[in-house]
Amino acid sequence: SRVAPAQPQEAPDSTAAGGSASKRMALVLERVCSTLLGLEEHLNALDRAAGDGDCGTTHSRAARAIREWLKEGPPPASPAQLLSKLSVLLLEKMGGSSGALYGLFLTAAAQPLKAKTSLPAWSAAMDAGLEAMQKYGKAAPGDRTMLDSLWAAGQELQAWKSPGADLLQVLTKAVKIRSGPNPKSSPPLGESCDHRVYLLKTLFPPLHLRVGDPTALTN
Repeated sequence: SRVAPAQPQEAPDSTAAGGSASKRMALVLERVCSTLLGLEEHLNALDRAAGDGDCGTTHSRAARAIREWLKEGPPPASPAQLLSKLSVLLLEKMGGSSGALYGLFLTAAAQPLKAKTSLPAWSAAMDAGLEAMQKYGKAAPGDRTMLDSLWAAGQELQAWKSPGADLLQVLTKAVKIRSGPNPKSSPPLGESCDHRVYLLKTLFPPLHLRVGDPTALTN
């Protein structure tokens, strides 16, 4: 009889709750939440040009849910566990199609990080998340949806699969996104037209990237 394939062992959470990695996670999440809350009205205004004007409200709802969760204790230091927990929060609390799609994205992205947390694993996580978003969201790159900005960033993160890839250099390039992944086939999106591009660039401004120990973040 055939032996069932073994499930990949999840990379151990080498940092206990409340340790340095967990504290870094909490600081990053708090920064993201405070940025989202501060942009609520601005994002709603941008969204009114092409949508129903609730982008800021929806993302603020997610930020408040994450803040409440952080009050319960330190977040997991394990990236896979963290993404899995965030996916549940967004699915349950964010609401709308955005909550569902972000939740599916994070659920899929967590899988490659169960065994490894190297740079290639993070690139694979992005690939898995994008694949899930396309499968369930029925959108393709260039359709002018929330997928476009993430797809463009994912293409840049492919560089992490190459030996010797520089974490910050690749990440900085990935967040300098201004248009869809295929500007030749579709008109470029101005910053004022795509609120999700604006959001991505604001949450991770290249000139303000501050990472303490790249090795600690990737292992």
